[in-house]
This record gives sequence, C-alpha cells and structure tokens, in this order.
Amino acid sequence: MKNIYTLIFAALSVILLATSCSPDEPQLGGTISKDQLKFSITQNPDDPNMVILESLTPNATPYWTTPLGRSTRVKDTVRIAFPGTYTFTYGVLSEGGTTDADPFVLTLTTSNLSYVDDPLWTNLTGGVGNEKVWRLDYGAYGLNSGPLTYCAPLTTWTQWQAGTAEIGWAPSWNDNQWIIEEADKNSRMTFSLKGGAYMKTHKVTEGVDESGTFFLDVNNHTLTTTDATILRSKNFIANATNWNKDLVVLSLTENQLMVGVRRTNSEGDYLYVWNFVSDTYAENYVPEETEDPNFNFGDQTEILAVNTSKTWVLDTQVPFNWADLNGKLLNDWNSRADIIAAAWTGYDDSSVANIDGCSITFAKDGKVTVRQDNGTETHGTYTNTQSTNTITFKDVTPTFVIAGWISVATTEENQWKIVKVESDVAGSVTGIWFGKRDPAKAEYMVFHFLSK
Repeated sequence: MKNIYTLIFAALSVILLATSCSPDEPQLGGTISKDQLKFSITQNPDDPNMVILESLTPNATPYWTTPLGRSTRVKDTVRIAFPGTYTFTYGVLSEGGTTDADPFVLTLTTSNLSYVDDPLWTNLTGGVGNEKVWRLDYGAYGLNSGPLTYCAPLTTWTQWQAGTAEIGWAPSWNDNQWIIEEADKNSRMTFSLKGGAYMKTHKVTEGVDESGTFFLDVNNHTLTTTDATILRSKNFIANATNWNKDLVVLSLTENQLMVGVRRTNSEGDYLYVWNFVSDTYAENYVPEETEDPNFNFGDQTEILAVNTSKTWVLDTQVPFNWADLNGKLLNDWNSRADIIAAAWTGYDDSSVANIDGCSITFAKDGKVTVRQDNGTETHGTYTNTQSTNTITFKDVTPTFVIAGWISVATTEENQWKIVKVESDVAGSVTGIWFGKRDPAKAEYMVFHFLSK
C-alpha cells in the first residue's frame, strides 16, 4: 500500500449517511454491464477532505471500497484527515452478479485533523502521529476481572466511561480467565494515527498478523475495522457474524478499552464484551498492597468441630461460587438450576453423582478426615488461625472433582479461609463457605459445605 500512496491515508471510515432520493437497498435488476454503471465521487468545496460518494445506477445495490472501509450506501460520506493519493472502487450487485467500475484515484493535498482530535481518538491511539498497543485484560491490572464479559440483552447498563451512554445490555458474568487461551496473553492490537487510521494485530492462537484500517465513531460509541479484527479467542469466532462493523464501545479511557460483539449463534442473543488494557499501563501497573479483611465469626474451632467433631458435606445444589474479599458472592446462584442456566461451568444434574458422598470432618483435637465420593478417606491435621479466619491443613489436602474443570481445592499453602458462615434461627451453624484465595485477583473461589 505504501507503494501506491504518496502519503498514507488517515482516519475515518464511512459513516455520516447523508440523505438521498434513492433507497439504501434498490431493487435488484438484470445483468448490468460496466458501461452502464453510474456514480459520482466528489469533494465538498468547503472541505476537500470530505469525499461524497453517490450511486446513480438504477435497480442495483451499490458497494464501495474506499481507503477507509467498505459501504453499501447509496449515498455516503468519507472523511479523510490527511493528504495523500487514495483509490476508490465502485461496484454494484444485480441479479446477474457483481460488476465493478474502474478504480477512481483521488489526490488530496490538504489535512483536516478535526476529524481525529476528539479525546477518544487520543485515548485509543495516543493522538495524531502516535500509536497505542493494547492487550487482553486477564484480570491482573485492577480494571476487569477477565478478558471477556458476557452481557445479557433487554436490560440497561450505563457503562460508558468517557461520557454517558445508555447501553441496552447488562453484565451477566465476568470471571473468565479460564475461557480464553493462556497463549493469547501474548497477543497484541495496535491502533495508529501515523499518517492514517491504521490497525495491526498479532494473534497468537489464531496464528495471524493483520494490517488494516479502522474508524472510531465518537458520537455513537462504535468501532469499525477493515482487513483486521479485534483480539478475541478463536473459539468464539464462529459464534458471531459481525466482527468488523459498528462494534459497540462500552468503555474507552486512557488505560481501558471494552468492545462488544453481538453473539448470533443458536445459543441466543448475547453481547461478548472483550476487555483490553493498554500495554503501557499493564507494563507499569503495580497493584496496591491490600490485606484480606478478616471476619469475627466467634470461636471458629467451635464452629468447625462443635463439641468433639463435626462432619460437613459438600452442597449438591450450589457447591461452589466466587466471592470478593468482603465475602460477597459474585454469582447470583440459589439452586443447581441457576448454575445450569448460566451454562458455562459444566455443572448439571449428572454431576451430583460426583460429589454426593464427599465430606470433611473436623475434630476439636486438630484432626481432620477427608472423605471422597467413593468412600475413600484420608487423614491429617489442621490448625485454625482465628485472627485471619485461615485453616491450614497438614498431611491431607481437601480435593474433590465437581464437574469438568470445577474442583474443590486449597491454595498452594494448603489453606482455606472461612469466608461466610450461615446459621439457623437458633444460632446453630448450618453452612460454611470455605474460600481458596486467587493468587492474582482480589477474590476467592468458595466451596459450600452443609452441616450433616
């Protein structure tokens, strides 16, 4: 491309649909020959960087290939911020197939940087003459808890972080580092305003490097890309038909970018929101040192072992969840049906047979017995540190496979934290949520045990 253009083009894709006497989708006609094609490409006399495209061919659907993207509008406007030599191609789709006109070459000698001077362009690219690199956010930078947020339809979520915009979607769940391949931590995406609105990607698991263009619609908070797509998991590509045009931008700050792609497969209408963090912010991020809060549950040895010993069985309705450091459960699950409806953990009715015989018994003398579903028992000891709500195991590790990748487990230090305690009206403890601290994020995976 750089061999074609004297100065590489810039910034803005096809938007601003102007009114036209012709409909956007004319009726298809018969075969159209090249000499029947009629169209105009003109510059606004008051702003030569504003190029107006108009299809004048009757009974055919137009398609335009411009330096900034593609369009099927009858009349459209392309705004090019930088001088250069640009090629436009007009074609039509009729019943007889497609017909292309000869390429139209236009040389611009002027600049109009007002097209790219919005603060959002600067947040995305670093500003005119600069470029900015982004990576997927795996939850290690104090912004998002994972690279992908599922948003449910038919709800309202005010999330726009560089203004205010009502988005008709609301977060459904967000704890998902596991769902995106680990190798994609090394994938990168670059938005550039060095002589044009360019986009480059390096996609590890897809095994591709792309070069294309992009347009950021600052009024409608959308992103359109050409010849390149945003970073994503290759396992999700077939789930959506549109990865390029008018993707919803839910957040765009100096350090964070969130881009929504609509799911269109048989699973139903959802928004995949891909969460990114700028490379510079990620490389320089230093997490704040925060101590986990501790809870006053009373005598925890009394809670665990009661008088002499106490057996706790793994709950078969909601055996697991996630919780923040203050003990708030992060998924609104009150039954097995709720987990099944979420459809991402793999836990269902058939999984009950894996865990309905699992239990752990604490004795007041510090002994502990772990019973697997098949009846196998292992024995060890435990110590309870009251001040931190921490249980440390020795010579035994409570581990139960619940379903697929979901398992009860301890930390590398072979510890649990008592995160929540449930009691009946008489004050007797009926349930305990034991937490496994995440080594990177401020949260626990928690396991629900009930009094036997």
